[in-house]
Amino acid sequence: MMETQRLTLAPCTEQHIAELMGWFLSATECRQWGGPPFRYPFDTRSFAEDSQWSNHPSFVLLDAGGAMQAFGQYYNRLDHCHLSRLVVAPSARRRGVGEQLIRNLVAHGCDALKVERISLFVLQSNPAARALYEKMGFRLADYPEPGDWLAGCDYLTVPARKILYGNRHPTRELER
Repeated sequence: MMETQRLTLAPCTEQHIAELMGWFLSATECRQWGGPPFRYPFDTRSFAEDSQWSNHPSFVLLDAGGAMQAFGQYYNRLDHCHLSRLVVAPSARRRGVGEQLIRNLVAHGCDALKVERISLFVLQSNPAARALYEKMGFRLADYPEPGDWLAGCDYLTVPARKILYGNRHPTRELER
């Protein structure tokens, strides 16, 4: 992984959504990010509805100059901090930004929701995203509710401490 600059997590705004819309240039890209029911082509209204950015805690990672580098959401799903619609700006990919986004969302989301486990869905046709999630410790799990919409999706979970501390013990970190 290349060294990345320090990025700041900030609440998503309408201006960020306008920029985010430009990151998806095909139905495939859009559905990999937003899921099979996400409409494409989209307009401002359908994008806002399908992304649910005003209904779920939605955040961006900003660089020191205020440029948006990534977007993601979280919400409580089955007593997990469920991450959704994670995406890194096309110009910032393969530089560790995705890991920073996930770590920031996990820290913020677990604190806000008072939960200790993380979950997400990943399309089976998205090996790059799956590789990142597995590298960070996510593992395949059985989804406890039925749903035809799950076809082609995998449900991954991980304890929050694995994302936040890796193999380090949190109390040992505090002693340093």
